[in-house]
Amino acid sequence: MADAVRRYRNPPEYYTDPENSIGYLARIVFRSFSRLLEQGTLSEGISAGQWRFLRQLWRQDGITQRELSERVGMREPTTVVALNGLEKAGLITRKKAGADRRKTFIFLTPHGKRLELVLAPMNAEIHEVATRGMSNEEVEHLQQLMRRVIVNLADETAKLSRLSDIKA
Repeated sequence: MADAVRRYRNPPEYYTDPENSIGYLARIVFRSFSRLLEQGTLSEGISAGQWRFLRQLWRQDGITQRELSERVGMREPTTVVALNGLEKAGLITRKKAGADRRKTFIFLTPHGKRLELVLAPMNAEIHEVATRGMSNEEVEHLQQLMRRVIVNLADETAKLSRLSDIKA
């Protein structure tokens, strides 16, 4: 038992208090960000879920549906539903590749591109609220730490995927 306690930064019971859990805190931050962002994006007819896809397409237009799913961190069926809504709203178009008809490329329409000028400031405003009272250095440090947590968890998730492939 003593070996198990030494393995962890804190004893396991420490994490039964949600305030000590990085996962819990990250979820609360995510939900608050999403709620505030959606309050603004809905005025333009865009849900928080659709926002995630638009933001990636503003960074790089004309990527495949599969690549977009990976960048957003969503499964392909979820992506299809979101893209159906974006297409119906006139924000994207889908085009099949000439050589490989299985690949679908996603392109922003002119209206979808213009929305960046409206929605990006809403996101910036929420970041200002969230980091109120923090110095620029503190915000950068927080971002660095969060990226490290993401990489650590991605490494462990990749191991799980490989293990499930081996068992199959």
